[in-house]
Amino acid sequence: MNSVVTRRTARLCAAGLVVVTSLFTGSNAMAVGNAFVVDTAEPGSCAAGGACKVGDTGPGGGVVFFDAGTQQSWGRYLEVAPASWSGAPSDPVATWCPERKAGFTATVRTGTDIGSGAANTKAIIKACGSTSAAGVAAAYRGGGQTDWYLPSKDEVNTLFRKRAAVGGIPAKSLWSSSQSSHVATYAWGQLLVSEGRYIGSYKGYGGMVRPIRAF
Repeated sequence: MNSVVTRRTARLCAAGLVVVTSLFTGSNAMAVGNAFVVDTAEPGSCAAGGACKVGDTGPGGGVVFFDAGTQQSWGRYLEVAPASWSGAPSDPVATWCPERKAGFTATVRTGTDIGSGAANTKAIIKACGSTSAAGVAAAYRGGGQTDWYLPSKDEVNTLFRKRAAVGGIPAKSLWSSSQSSHVATYAWGQLLVSEGRYIGSYKGYGGMVRPIRAF
């Protein structure tokens, strides 16, 4: 059986070793002879549970894009999954709600505020199933975390405003987890270009999905 060695990735990369990132956990690992080397966060770093700032790597292997300044009911920080989170060159596309599901024609009770995305995601999955955009986001397990979700309208807008610091944000539109208040069969998305225009989009259309998590 291979032994397990814990060591910093940066030092291993300097030695010319290859980093392999797990799509399921977001952690880095390398094979060194008979040893399997697992990357760990530096003690006291944001990734290890220390203080965070926008642009830091979070505990889930994503990038921190929001700091509320103090602890809130939902947490303090938000991190977004890295661009490669799905294992594909671009973010996956999913419908907000499949047309055959009850949540397609019914108004799903969701919020728009920062911190509401996690509850929104659970409500959408209940009404629209695991193949919905919310279900795709919630299935992500980056960093071994199980609390990833589809961001709310205001969370997507915050991501748009911090896109330069975060990097890897597509110049396209992303689904939010917020139901439109105007038409039952529509939900909010946002164009992540120019002025970041909101889009009330048909739930049956395919939109790009990028998970976030609060901590």
